[in-house]
Order: sequence, then structure tokens, then C-alpha cells
Amino acid sequence: MSEQHELTPFEKGTLAAIAALTLALRKSPGFDGDALTRHAKFFYNHPAAGCVSGAALDAYEWPLSVLTKNLFELETMVENDHS
Repeated sequence: MSEQHELTPFEKGTLAAIAALTLALRKSPGFDGDALTRHAKFFYNHPAAGCVSGAALDAYEWPLSVLTKNLFELETMVENDHS
């Protein structure tokens, strides 16, 4: 994100949940991680109405970017306790 945004407890929990789910999925044998990344990038490249610029776009893109992280990045994020 280009701007600093103070996360609400809900946003922190949502990002943590997305990271946990993505980590579990990417560790699952046979899971198609490329498909998850491809679909997340689709929504990243086609933002929802009202999320096309500035802080709104940054906030929209942040959870989607978690879905595109590889296993190493996710494990590092968890070890460092960052979302």
C-alpha cells in the first residue's frame, strides 16, 4: 500500500484469516496455486466500483495481494507476525 492506513480490528482479522487460508491451501497437496494467483490477479486488475484510485484502491488491493503470495512469503509473514 502506498499510504499508511490504520487497520481496524476487523481488517486485521480479515487479513490474518486470508493469510491463514492461503497458507493452508498452498501447503495442500494437489492444490492449484497458479489458479488462485491467476484469479486474484484478475480482481486486482479489475477493481470493484469505488476502488479505482488512491486509498480505496490500496485498501482493495491489499487482501488480494495476500492471495498471490507464494508459500515462502506466507511463512515469512506468519513468522514475522505481519499481514
